[in-house]
Amino acid sequence: MKYASVSVKFPVELDTEIERFLDETGIYTNKSEFIKEACRAHLRELNDNTAIATLRLEQLLAEAEQSHESASEIAAELTALGEKVDADDLERAVEEAREETSEQVYGSDA
Repeated sequence: MKYASVSVKFPVELDTEIERFLDETGIYTNKSEFIKEACRAHLRELNDNTAIATLRLEQLLAEAEQSHESASEIAAELTALGEKVDADDLERAVEEAREETSEQVYGSDA
């Protein structure tokens, strides 16, 4: 596996808290492993978020309009993202977005 080097600056208090956790638990061998796992967990959480999945669907559709990808490639990506979207959450998000757009275009009295 190839690795990228990333430089991150933490507030001293956060660094101290991480170091203390590592010393007290021994769960992770070093700070780098802890940070990689924290990033993985956060990405899983974000990828499972309906609003994020909806945003990604919208971006994918916009890109598809300008892309040279085949219809089957686009369909596969849409299907994969669609599996992460709860239909009720999507319906609520679309309705909220429509209301927000309406307020922006026509004002709050519309």
